[in-house]
Amino acid sequence: MTNVIACIDGSKVTLAVCDASSWAAQQLDAPVTLLHVLDKSAYPTETNLSGNIGLGTREHLLAEMVELEARRGKLALEQGKYMLQEAKIRVVEKQPSRMVATLQRHGDLVETLLEQESHARLVVMGAKGSSIKIKRRPLAVI
Repeated sequence: MTNVIACIDGSKVTLAVCDASSWAAQQLDAPVTLLHVLDKSAYPTETNLSGNIGLGTREHLLAEMVELEARRGKLALEQGKYMLQEAKIRVVEKQPSRMVATLQRHGDLVETLLEQESHARLVVMGAKGSSIKIKRRPLAVI
């Protein structure tokens, strides 16, 4: 069975992605998979901070930094789970009989989508994610 995969990240367009995915799933009579990917560069699974500590600095600072980084990753996973739960509620409210699955991965969005390619009939994503900062181009001077 092929799915409508909705890529969400908590940005302003997440609700629109959920709504568009819900509508498309109804048109295609397909289940919805809500996908959230934690970028491995923003939330690495293993962190080596030993190069960040100068000579003479106490080892407890390194241990504390490692602990904080691990906690940050766990909080990001937890936030992603809540985001997926809220998105699922939104889709189910619009399509009560629609099957909705959630999927959270740690890695790269493109690689994750390639892994899910055989299960995807349609992929819906926003034009601007939460990590994108669009810079305005200066006007051309003639």
